[in-house]
Amino acid sequence: MVCAALATMATSATAATLTVSAGGDLQAALNAAQPGDTILLQPGATFTGNFILPVKNGSADITIRSAAPDSALPADGQRITPDYAVQLPKLRSNSNGAALATAPGASHWRLMFLEFFPEPGTTTADLVELGATGSQQNTLVQVPQHFIVDRVYMHGDPTNGQRRGIALNSGDTQVLNSYFADFKGKNVDTQAICGWNGPGPYLVENNYLEAAGENIMFGGSDPSVPNLVPSDITIRHNLISRPMAWMNQGWTVKNLVEFKNAENAVVEGNIIENHWVGGQQGSAIVVTPRNQSNTAPWTVVRNITFQNNIIRHVSSGFNILGYDNLAPSQQTDTVIVRNNLLYDVSAKYTSSSTAGPARLAIVGAGPKNVTFDHNTVDNDGASTLFLYGGATPTGVQITGFTLTNNLLKQNSWAIYGDAVGQGQPAIDHFTPNATIAHNTFAGAAARLYPTGNDFPAVAQWLADFADRTNGDYRLVPTSLSRNAGSDGKDIGVDYVELMAAINGASSPVVAPPPVVVPPPLVNPPVVMPPPVVTPPPPVAKPPVTTPSGSRPYSGTAIGLPGRIQAENYDKGGEGVAFHDTTGGNAGKTYRTDGVDLQATTDAGGGRDLGWTVKGEWLKYSVTVASARRYAVSFRVASKGTGGTFHLEVDGVNVTGTMRIPNTGGWQSWTTVTRTGVALTAGPHVLRLVMDTNGTNGAVGNFNWIDVK
Repeated sequence: MVCAALATMATSATAATLTVSAGGDLQAALNAAQPGDTILLQPGATFTGNFILPVKNGSADITIRSAAPDSALPADGQRITPDYAVQLPKLRSNSNGAALATAPGASHWRLMFLEFFPEPGTTTADLVELGATGSQQNTLVQVPQHFIVDRVYMHGDPTNGQRRGIALNSGDTQVLNSYFADFKGKNVDTQAICGWNGPGPYLVENNYLEAAGENIMFGGSDPSVPNLVPSDITIRHNLISRPMAWMNQGWTVKNLVEFKNAENAVVEGNIIENHWVGGQQGSAIVVTPRNQSNTAPWTVVRNITFQNNIIRHVSSGFNILGYDNLAPSQQTDTVIVRNNLLYDVSAKYTSSSTAGPARLAIVGAGPKNVTFDHNTVDNDGASTLFLYGGATPTGVQITGFTLTNNLLKQNSWAIYGDAVGQGQPAIDHFTPNATIAHNTFAGAAARLYPTGNDFPAVAQWLADFADRTNGDYRLVPTSLSRNAGSDGKDIGVDYVELMAAINGASSPVVAPPPVVVPPPLVNPPVVMPPPVVTPPPPVAKPPVTTPSGSRPYSGTAIGLPGRIQAENYDKGGEGVAFHDTTGGNAGKTYRTDGVDLQATTDAGGGRDLGWTVKGEWLKYSVTVASARRYAVSFRVASKGTGGTFHLEVDGVNVTGTMRIPNTGGWQSWTTVTRTGVALTAGPHVLRLVMDTNGTNGAVGNFNWIDVK
């Protein structure tokens, strides 16, 4: 028998269903399962131990889930809650380690409708370890890949806490619709999710994440894989929180979101709340490169975007550091903070005698390309933006600093430079050549700040909001900040975009447009906009009809959902069906019209698109069967860190910027995915666009695009 309970074959000829009842041998079922199989665990049964997900040959997921019927469980896209616990099998960690871990190189496992928690008295282990560290995982070949954790309930002991929910050291992993609670400890770091030795990409979407140390963190321990930087991270539509009751219970509290070694991350559409001064100075969100044990000088925080989030009931907002002040690191580069609402940012949130700094941000030690655009910030700290020097190899100046279209208060000092003072002297010393325009600095003296900003009285600034007491920071129709931004929008947060993101939509990741600094704002005309309402979850827009001039390669448009082979781009030639910057087919295979194709060693064989560089593109004529949201996956490879690309539908960018990670070779393949892409039914033209080159001088290789 495969396990102590029943093992039955499903009616499908290609997949089996293995059932494990209470007292059954779960590890035997894991060992016996084949790609495409489902392992059903008895609801309410407890399985204690250190189970291992083994290596299988195949690309179909093996699913481990509750045997409860779907009708008794949350639907696809619905977040699970503890109320469903009675329907869930229990996987319990013990003093020997995680309840569930992976063998080196394991791949394609899906965890659904499960509950994870520790055996009493064993709160120092991770509950789930996807990937490993040390000699078990010091090359990319050993990294486990392709995991989905969906509608899973993970929690620590209510009294004693737990170290960590998921150690996220895998590649191509999604954590969806799950519930993490009671990850807390005293004099120890704790996290709901933490990753440091996996390459990504990662999607963390629609979860409740509760922890004391850091609710979600990337970095914090040096990678065992040389030159590894966790990359292509999407954190969206989550509630990132902790109970305010913890403030006086002695748990070690540090941050809510932290990046210590990460690149190409988007944090969007989240509610990030409930943070206080505890184990650290009180910033809710931390962007600080840390070569933690002085063995990873490549450590960097780069290309991080925070947009369309609500950040509330916190002791301070952001902490952005240019270089690790304790060990060598790379320079923090490109941090964008746009269209966020920060309110109830208050000095009162502290568990000690030290008041919270209650700022928008503290920025220092010379990062570059830091942008704050279209944020609304209601704080009561002495300074709103604090700048400082610190130890850096490049000097203390912040090059490429942008502060535009923000609703800010002066308090004591709107912008303060350490040992320099407030206003223009701080700007000149720490952010020379900065763009600072179209902001309000309520209560500040205009003579202390650059022209092109507004300086209303604090009482007027507060009166501009629809219902500040209840957290409604929409501008009233009579506000002089209406339509006064550099882009013609309101100064401060765009409420329609913000609420659409909170409710499920995503926005392209873009830097703000160049700002022309005008004379000081003087009584701009009042424009009465239509009432702003919280929108429902977005629906797919009708396509923009743009005749492509190209024709399907096979004569028939590719049907979606389905797979698009990269080499089967449309016919029509240069400038019509594709744009290639070099003459001829460098791979000399399959087609002879100038696009570079080559034979691939990826599973299934065939050809791949290679030698891609910035500015090139290809079109694919498709027909979509039904209007809904799809997951779009790209099979990619790169020797060295690859470049960025995006996918357009009828001329509209639907994926945002995506990056190809370092896969270890031009024929070492991985899959990067963007979920929630809305497509309407009917014919469309997709365009795969190469945006930037990677460190190897190319964007990367493409084998196929899956839409499902």
